[in-house]
Amino acid sequence: MSIKKVLGTIITAAAVTAFVSTTAMAGVAGKYKRPNGKGATVSMCAGGGLRAVASNGTVMFRCAKKVGRVWKSPNMKHPEFPGTFNGTISKTRSGLNVQGCFGPICPAENWKKK
Repeated sequence: MSIKKVLGTIITAAAVTAFVSTTAMAGVAGKYKRPNGKGATVSMCAGGGLRAVASNGTVMFRCAKKVGRVWKSPNMKHPEFPGTFNGTISKTRSGLNVQGCFGPICPAENWKKK
């Protein structure tokens, strides 16, 4: 195979991967209802990743990075608790599962997409 064909294949694969990744993240963006009845808005960050803002203005996660089938953030914030924590966001059939860990304790919320 010529170098020109190899480069063409690599460029095509990169473009398809970027499109699929962006499309998957765009499908996650939107408004969600948290279990406590309050809302959160999830959007894409510049450069990739997910960002969520609670209805009271608290940034719950900022540019969580896609790692396999989940997004991870080392500095998630819960609107009702002090400090930040490690967290994981995963897509579910009806929305998102947002989990944060305080040491060995890892509570989670299931957010329903509106």
